[in-house]
Amino acid sequence: MTRREAVGLMGRFVAGVPLVSIAAACVGAQTTPAGASAAASAGASGAAKKLGGSLSIIQWAHFVPAYDVFFDKWAKDWGTKNGVDVSVDHIAIADLPARAASEAAQKSGHDIFGDFAQGAASLYENLNIDITDLVDNVGKKYGGWIPAAEAVAKVNGKWRALPDFFVPFPSLYRKDQFDQAGFPNGPVTWDDLLKAAPKLKAQGHPPGTAYSQTSDGEQTWRSLLWSYGASYFAKDGKTVAIDSAETRDALRWGKDFYQYMDPAVLSWADVDNNTCLQSGRCSWIYNPISAYRTIEDQNKELIQNVYVNLPLKGPKAQICSIQWTQYRVWSFTKNADAAKQFLIDYSDNWTDEFTASKGYDNPFLKDHAKKPMPVLGSDPKLQALQDVPSMIQPFGYPGPAGVAAAEVLATHVITDMFTEYCVRGKTLDDAIGGAAKRLQAISDKYK
Repeated sequence: MTRREAVGLMGRFVAGVPLVSIAAACVGAQTTPAGASAAASAGASGAAKKLGGSLSIIQWAHFVPAYDVFFDKWAKDWGTKNGVDVSVDHIAIADLPARAASEAAQKSGHDIFGDFAQGAASLYENLNIDITDLVDNVGKKYGGWIPAAEAVAKVNGKWRALPDFFVPFPSLYRKDQFDQAGFPNGPVTWDDLLKAAPKLKAQGHPPGTAYSQTSDGEQTWRSLLWSYGASYFAKDGKTVAIDSAETRDALRWGKDFYQYMDPAVLSWADVDNNTCLQSGRCSWIYNPISAYRTIEDQNKELIQNVYVNLPLKGPKAQICSIQWTQYRVWSFTKNADAAKQFLIDYSDNWTDEFTASKGYDNPFLKDHAKKPMPVLGSDPKLQALQDVPSMIQPFGYPGPAGVAAAEVLATHVITDMFTEYCVRGKTLDDAIGGAAKRLQAISDKYK
């Protein structure tokens, strides 16, 4: 499975929302696993006594395949040291929501469940063990959690999951094309990008972003909305807040920007923005660094001109939407002690994790983001990304990434609103009004 072949964001919701598939973060170039370093870490940490029994873990098949090799070896070494028979299952991201729903319904399955960009901490709140002490202690050990971590894993004041890592959407651009357009440092703000767009198109290298129901479109338009000071839910995660002057300004930007796109962006799948940059045609995309890694591996000439900037600044903020992973312990586990100890020990292993992922797995813990970070700190083109943790938020912002916010993402309310105004010719009032009605219906479902 490649990064773009489909991602299931939410499975069946409590009220019976059908499984919806949506693409997630890009497939990265393969990298060498940490190997001996991973084994040393697993051997150095771990519980002081033999725990015994078995422990089963399920999680996504990582977009950097060598990372799974690293994780499986670390888990096996940890199990050997602690007397626990550890098994790890990797499945496609698209299958995770349905598997979680099935295990929850049967109250049987794996001990530890690894989610990818799902509101599962909230959705299965009462079936997730309260691991507040565990997560709080990890936070204290490593300088505390950034706010986005609480948004994805803390429910009603209790940690129902351990945040693992996040995947940001920075700005990837062709420096040679932006030099010609008069922006030698690439786009820094959304306004920079809009001003450069007509020149880039005239040069035969337009910027590219999806005006279709894709994950990249969802992350791009959320980043734009939040940077303009808009949101679709208020901080309580329930009150509909989409009808605002800030939303109108962001929509106007999207409409102005659209005229410099290729018409194909209306039907783009998640793979297409990657392909456009990798082919040399597109001059800019909003995407995880895996697109950069792919070009680095496949096109030594093009990579010389591909640069990575921080998420774009707006009039009110500089906020980037993210995807992420987290680990939950089911309440029906038969080995809660081993499950908790595994998560404690694995949280000590972030440096090897980040290295094995080739800079893909960004940290939620403040001390792990200290400069210089592994991988990013040694690459001049990527060093700026060390500042990303202070700029990221998950879907639902400024509220939690709960089940209501997840359904908004899964049913494409925000991308539809942009497409209806920017492309289909609806008025601002009609596009926003339609989105507001859909948002209210979703909010009412989960009150």
